[in-house]
Amino acid sequence: MKMYISGKISGLALNDVRKKFEATENMIANLGCEPVNPIKIAKFSNDKNWIDYMKECICALLDCEAILMQKDWGQSNGARIEYAIAKEIGLKIIFEE
Repeated sequence: MKMYISGKISGLALNDVRKKFEATENMIANLGCEPVNPIKIAKFSNDKNWIDYMKECICALLDCEAILMQKDWGQSNGARIEYAIAKEIGLKIIFEE
């Protein structure tokens, strides 16, 4: 099962975000699922804006069967959008404990 990782990115240090998403990616892989890490999909570029990143991430989300919401997802506009999409299209939604 492909599982998309959703959580707060904007406003956090890039290195901290990478570590946080990598830890969740490893946890998903250990469960036997295929993690879809938006940090690895939407590569950082000074030429991109928030909407550019969201377009890439939403395309990846639409190819998944499930979404894992990190603990801080509610603090992120993007993660709330991803949650709404996942809910509307019937993906399995898992909340990080």
